[in-house]
Amino acid sequence: MGRVLAALVVVLGLGGTTLVAAPESHAATKAATKVVTTKATSTTYRTGESVWFTGRVTKGSAGVASAQVQLVRRTSTTRTVLATFRTTSTGRFAVPATPTGSAEYYVRTTGSSSVHGPVLEVAKSSTARTLAARAKDLAGRLGDATTGTRRVAASRVKDSGVTSVRYKDFERGMLVEVVRSGVTRTWFVPGKIRDRYVAKGRMTGTFGVPRADARCVVLESGCTQQFAKVAAYASSTTKIAHYQAGSGARAQYLAAARSQVGYREPAWRKSKYNAWFGYSAAWCGTFQSWVSAAIGRPGVVPARSSFDSFVAASKKAMTDYKPGSSRKPKVGTLVFFDFRNASPKKASHVGLLLSRSGDDLVVLEGNSSKGTRFTDARGVYVHHRSAKRVLFYADPRW
Repeated sequence: MGRVLAALVVVLGLGGTTLVAAPESHAATKAATKVVTTKATSTTYRTGESVWFTGRVTKGSAGVASAQVQLVRRTSTTRTVLATFRTTSTGRFAVPATPTGSAEYYVRTTGSSSVHGPVLEVAKSSTARTLAARAKDLAGRLGDATTGTRRVAASRVKDSGVTSVRYKDFERGMLVEVVRSGVTRTWFVPGKIRDRYVAKGRMTGTFGVPRADARCVVLESGCTQQFAKVAAYASSTTKIAHYQAGSGARAQYLAAARSQVGYREPAWRKSKYNAWFGYSAAWCGTFQSWVSAAIGRPGVVPARSSFDSFVAASKKAMTDYKPGSSRKPKVGTLVFFDFRNASPKKASHVGLLLSRSGDDLVVLEGNSSKGTRFTDARGVYVHHRSAKRVLFYADPRW
């Protein structure tokens, strides 16, 4: 693969994995009414690093506002749409990706006259990544430095294999260099997550050292990041970052769900979760699907246009089991209730388990009311529910 291959492609499909026809001629490219320029923050990555693709869609010398564009990853066998988003009022865009292997990337406009910018190769590397090198790559996303480089004694970090930790603050985040088992990596901790990280004692406090870069998605510009002790989540709509003890997608899911507590729908069936999926109906299940998408795992908790279809899809996509079975629910399990006393029994509501003590369940729920009784005022709240009302449990297959 070349480092930069300028090409114009004709798109045969949208969303998921798509097929792309052979590149057109250079003359056809020059004749395009729109032009997409793109650059990557780095042409190499280490496992756990994110790469940002930035650029602009223009027509003549003017930026094209609110143009719908897509980030596409291309390998020798696949074309995958990683994100669909819109340009700013000046035609600019900045979209993140977390590479999982060497591949080519490009940003394209959508529609019948789709055009795309240069194809950029991002290759996997295993060489050391120092704080200085990462700062150079991410200069456009960091802003100015607000501190010098500071060192933290490894004995204070208390993390197995860690022999050196250094960090440096910038206007829009922090870089943390970690030497673990002789391997040097530097992780970017962005904005609101950095602020909460600092408030909780940085690498010697509640969070511990970062395990990877923040993994960011287009949905509400949300980012989730794994630390030694917790997973953190923040977005454009959260005032602060929220976190959950533990690691992996389950902890990330819980952190993102916690960030939504207190949200209230502005009108009946007009929640932002309904708007995300594009329909107006009961949204307790859609909320859980939205959280899955918010951490970059869309579809793990399936999205459906009715609660009954959500229940059916959840049983297929997740591991479901009845109360009293040998499998026990845990923090992060979805809890399906029968509040209508239907005969035969039928699920009517779903929540996310936060804790359990005997028959008392603490559950985080979308499309619930502030009090224990359901009213027309709905939002995202935490409730104590009786385990006796549980119809079944379901564990997402993270």
